[in-house]
Amino acid sequence: MKKIAEMKQIIFLITIVLLVSLVLFLHFRNDKNDVALNLSSYEGNFETMDLTEDSVVSDKLVVDVKGAVKRPGVYELEQGKRMHDLITMAGGYLDEAEELKLNLAQLLHDEMMIYVPFKGEEPLEHMPIEGSESTNGTININRAEATTLEQLPGIGPAKAQAIVAYREENGPFKTVEDLLQVSGIGPKSIEKLREQVAFH
Repeated sequence: MKKIAEMKQIIFLITIVLLVSLVLFLHFRNDKNDVALNLSSYEGNFETMDLTEDSVVSDKLVVDVKGAVKRPGVYELEQGKRMHDLITMAGGYLDEAEELKLNLAQLLHDEMMIYVPFKGEEPLEHMPIEGSESTNGTININRAEATTLEQLPGIGPAKAQAIVAYREENGPFKTVEDLLQVSGIGPKSIEKLREQVAFH
């Protein structure tokens, strides 16, 4: 009987040890999973932060406004903003401004310079725009006004206005092939323009 009692005690102790070991194992495994989940969460947050920072950079544009506005200067705006938004940020027109000379629906793009003329001054399209011509003699298709675009081979007044209208509605051109989207411009015109235009 004494041996049976001892065996029961031993079995009981072994059972207790096994149970404690099992509890410790399960607890350790859960902690390990929690750490892995937390690390994944941090990595996800870092990726989100990186994407957000990239989005902030790509969603901004900087425009310089001069002339007959109350607060001329350099302004930072969101992509997709139009001339009306810029004039509002600049405090609106001065009393001496020639308001009808500007297209308030014009889409803005980065590094643009806008001059608001005073009464009696030449219209904006007749004034020289900085950056419309590059140093190698090509014409910047994204900055040049209609009268400058007419200097390009095969581009008359109608096509020049169509280029400006498309640019204002859809944003800057990225490649010469994008000009195929403009009414009246076909593959033959593209070949003539390929070496004559710049985009930045």
